Amino acid sequence: MRIVVCGTGFVGSALVREFTVRGHEVTAVSRRLKTGIPEGVTQSVGSVHDPAFLEEVAAGADVLVSALPAIADGGGLDTGVAALLRRAGETGARLGVVGGSAVLPLFEGGPRQVDTPGFPAWLLPRVEVHARTLGVLDAAPEGIDWFCLVPAADFGPHRPGVRTGSYRTSATAQVTDEEGHSVLGVEDYAIAFADEIDTPRIRRAWLAVGY
Repeated sequence: MRIVVCGTGFVGSALVREFTVRGHEVTAVSRRLKTGIPEGVTQSVGSVHDPAFLEEVAAGADVLVSALPAIADGGGLDTGVAALLRRAGETGARLGVVGGSAVLPLFEGGPRQVDTPGFPAWLLPRVEVHARTLGVLDAAPEGIDWFCLVPAADFGPHRPGVRTGSYRTSATAQVTDEEGHSVLGVEDYAIAFADEIDTPRIRRAWLAVGY
């Protein structure tokens, strides 16, 4: 399977490694050449906001993956995902998106994390972009197959975690443990993402992942 990963930061790099280990043909797209990319991966420098570049790099792809930052020079996650959706609609590729947890309910039927008291104000612009991105996905033409895999609330470079090979999912709220903590390591997130590509379980929906 040919997979094009757009964004090679903390999450995107982990996805590239996992897809490569599984034997997929991987192209890693970023604004500049990156070190530490696995052997055999094709690196392509450019922006998803450049239609000509995106048309070229996505040609023949079975899956397009957005691991783009929420906010970036030249265009944010919502506009990047919109561009990838247009390309997916033209080629028939499936689109997978790395989501953000704060737009999900803390528990089934409960408030979104962003709507709870004490949520950090400095994160609001990023959360708003993730919320708009879900709206862009929901409004995509019915024929486009997409999924949005949302990592746990406590997820990022500050807590890279260790590879366990296990995870749980939820289609209604964040995934939390018995003490109410929502945590996930990046390698196990990559495993969950690759599992969804290899054996699709959802279509045109988000899915939360955690321990």
